[in-house]
Amino acid sequence: MYVQGKCYKCGGFLAVDDTQDASVCPFCNEPFIVEKAIRSYNEISPQDHDRKNLLHNYDSSFIVERSVLIRYNGYTNKDIRIPDGISVIGEAAFQGMNNIESVYLPDGLETISAGAFSGCKNLQTINIPDGVETIDRDFFNGCISLKTVKLPDSVKNMEAGAFAGCTSLEYVNIPPLTDLLPWRIFEGCTNLKYMIIPKKVRTIEDCAFAECESLENLKFECMRTEDGTDEGVNRIGMNAFRNCTSLGNISIPETVEFIGNQAFRGCSKLERLNVPKSVKAVYPMAFADCTGLEQVTFAGDTDLYRGSNPYKYEKNSATFYNCPKLINVDYKELQKHYWAFPAYFKSQEADNIENGRCRHCGGEFKGIFEKVCSVCKTPKDY
Repeated sequence: MYVQGKCYKCGGFLAVDDTQDASVCPFCNEPFIVEKAIRSYNEISPQDHDRKNLLHNYDSSFIVERSVLIRYNGYTNKDIRIPDGISVIGEAAFQGMNNIESVYLPDGLETISAGAFSGCKNLQTINIPDGVETIDRDFFNGCISLKTVKLPDSVKNMEAGAFAGCTSLEYVNIPPLTDLLPWRIFEGCTNLKYMIIPKKVRTIEDCAFAECESLENLKFECMRTEDGTDEGVNRIGMNAFRNCTSLGNISIPETVEFIGNQAFRGCSKLERLNVPKSVKAVYPMAFADCTGLEQVTFAGDTDLYRGSNPYKYEKNSATFYNCPKLINVDYKELQKHYWAFPAYFKSQEADNIENGRCRHCGGEFKGIFEKVCSVCKTPKDY
């Protein structure tokens, strides 16, 4: 039978099976003794005593203060219907309730606080009513049975880690008024297959889709107008799509100006890449380990950055590090950024030597006795 418990190591709320001696906390991944976790939850602090009289039970399962749902204590119920009149679901109100499979939220709900449903391992379905404006931090973090979520158009803000670790999640829509996809929002959603990024989204922050290994279809909505105003993604953050190993096609929109460190690292199925002229800068190892990449075309004079800390990038900050098939590059700044395309220049080595050019970058040698490459400054070594 499930009863309420609290991890005495990290403080996370849990629904624990009192027939077991021990279990593992879904939040800190540390083992705990079930009896001790139950006792930890039942210990009431002085602050709880002070406000005990302010609490009202809608029934024996819902602990409510005014119109705020503080905590749900239904240890065995699978299908939950939150009563009318609730305007706020408090922080971690349902955290760790492994018995819950479905939740119905009432109309009139305005706010769902951080971690409200985090760690509900068996939660499969939930409705989010129109009027909710924020999907707060760690909202569904670790809900490993959740498959689909339909967000209402009223949602304007989504916070960090809201869907992180939802390993069964196949689809969730991004509401049209959302302007930011924050840090780790979909990190580790290993079953997420496709995503449409609406034109209001300006920034995809660090690790937003990292480790989404099933993501194969990514569509960016964008709009360019005659008056020069653009709508669409402007910045793709560090590790944003790292190890999206099923992503075979990326159409980077012409609104993007910056692509962060290791943004698409490990996208091993990617074969062709077009970088629009709007992109001003691509940062170290942005496309490293894209082992299937064969062709890259730059439409403009995009700058490629080495990075100032070589140890952070395994002593090699090449934009296309470990892209062994990349021997077809269309980029007028190619020689200037020779270091960014190790496979391409390796394939040109024999021809460069035959024609008396630098074998590393194809530059011309200068000097009478000790010749030095005019591009990479490397002494002639053949």
